[in-house]
Amino acid sequence: MKLSQKRSNPHRIALLGILTAIILIQNFVPFLGNIPIPPLNPTIIHITVIVATLTMSTKDGMIIGGIWGITRMVRAYTMPATPLDLMLWTNPMIALVPRILIGLFTGWSYALFKRLFSKSDKLAIASASVVGSFTNTIFVLLFIYLFFGEPYAQAIDVDISNLAGALGIIVATNGVAEAIAAAIIVPLITVPLRKITHQK
Repeated sequence: MKLSQKRSNPHRIALLGILTAIILIQNFVPFLGNIPIPPLNPTIIHITVIVATLTMSTKDGMIIGGIWGITRMVRAYTMPATPLDLMLWTNPMIALVPRILIGLFTGWSYALFKRLFSKSDKLAIASASVVGSFTNTIFVLLFIYLFFGEPYAQAIDVDISNLAGALGIIVATNGVAEAIAAAIIVPLITVPLRKITHQK
């Protein structure tokens, strides 16, 4: 038992290092973290977090999600694209917490869907990926609404009374696009990756 743990620990660290590198590349190299589908611009960085969770563990997914969140904060401080970057993405509740929750909710939902869809692991993976994707979208927008509702409404030229509806439209457009992308892409990556890493 101890010997297997010694083998697995360097293996885990190596995988975390690879996934961290992918997160950094997706954050700082244009177009690698998003799919430009006009008029939408869905992110695919959450897919890396979901893959980490389903290939390794819930804890590792939360670590990779946390790395994404920290990287996003650093980018907002050092390379802000708009004034909204400094207002929103320097706040840990918006930039960090939802990313960590991706790993947590993906892991929890996969455990549930694995029991519900015991004959189709791919379906369980796809379903958990949808949950993980919506976790990111919903919590980011919820925290924006709670912490920066009025200034955010002013920035996007929406009356504060209509902000909830405007955010709901984002969920129904970008959020759905991101969830569909996750449901399609994550099983294609996770299933063969598990075979390579000897994970069941």
